Amino acid sequence: MKRSNLVLFVSALLVLITIAAAVGDKKEDGAREGFQPAIRAYELIQENYYDRDALDRKKLLEAAIAGMLEELPDEYNKLYDKEEYDRYQKELKGNYIGIGLEIAKRDDSIKVVAKFPGSPADKAGMEAGDVLLGIDGESTEGMSVSEASSAIDGEAGSKVTLKVQSSDGAEREITLTREEIKIPPVELKYVEDGNIALLDINLFSKETPDDLERELKQIVSRTDMAGYVIDLRNNTGGLLNSAISVASKFVDSGLVTELVGPKGKYREYDSSGNSVPNLPVAVLINEGTASASELVAAAVRGHDMGVLVGRNTFGKGLVQTTHPIGSGFKLKVSSYQYLTPEGGNIPEDGLKPDLKSDDPTRDLDLAINWVLEHEGERTPLAGNDQYEP
Repeated sequence: MKRSNLVLFVSALLVLITIAAAVGDKKEDGAREGFQPAIRAYELIQENYYDRDALDRKKLLEAAIAGMLEELPDEYNKLYDKEEYDRYQKELKGNYIGIGLEIAKRDDSIKVVAKFPGSPADKAGMEAGDVLLGIDGESTEGMSVSEASSAIDGEAGSKVTLKVQSSDGAEREITLTREEIKIPPVELKYVEDGNIALLDINLFSKETPDDLERELKQIVSRTDMAGYVIDLRNNTGGLLNSAISVASKFVDSGLVTELVGPKGKYREYDSSGNSVPNLPVAVLINEGTASASELVAAAVRGHDMGVLVGRNTFGKGLVQTTHPIGSGFKLKVSSYQYLTPEGGNIPEDGLKPDLKSDDPTRDLDLAINWVLEHEGERTPLAGNDQYEP
């Protein structure tokens, strides 16, 4: 979605004015001086542009900030107005209006990262890895993730038409009706005659740790458990503290993750102590397992509490922070990298599974078989060296 270079250049001044008004530190003076040409350009346009009434400050400001964010190396930074931020908060809680897709930009394309079970996107047969070529007749070429998300958003009951390219290259158009999406943070099932607990963790919201704790209390009341399968497939992340709390429930002690920011090491997060018996754990992962989910998966494996089963994860080892910047806007910016317990980054091509599955329908069977092979053992598992970084 192209923008006028003039709009981007001029409205960058408006960003400066907003930030400079809130920041008085002398160390910022040099940065502000660099915007002097923009200030002068803005003054000239204000004085000379033939139709001053056509200059919409809010739209110029949004365009300027969005333009700067697009120049950053990662695509996870975003500007929110009040309505968009409210929707974002609802998404974090697993309750919003939409079609049930998580998207990201990969290889200059807008791609599906995950779909939510039972959502319109799921019912239409969309899959992780699908490429969105168009939205309501408009090409996604040049679109940012933010622009694509805004184009997909809408009111409940309204329709959106997507042009989709599947992994085999086939193209199709599908029309979906937006509806209320409700995603339970945690779902518990028992498999293998009730001897294995299958915990499907769909997102890391504020409620996830408490919901998981309730399910774990039910599990530990049983005496015949062989182990656990944690399903993090298509879980694209959520709140950092939620993920650390979840990881702690399966890791005895030690480092869960370390955050590294612009000033170097920021903070270490240790396990608060697990709350379940140390039975073998198999974690299901795929290309939709991202961010906070990768943190949990890396912590379980890093402490030899279990193995990863499936396919490479998404590869997003970044933590975003959100800041008010005035005029009703909030800015989400990638502020930290998180490290695995071994001290490494999350690779761009994701965490590799210990047990690879090319067939998603076999993921659970592989995980169950591994748990049964280690029935009776206690974690950490000595000599768990299947994974080769």
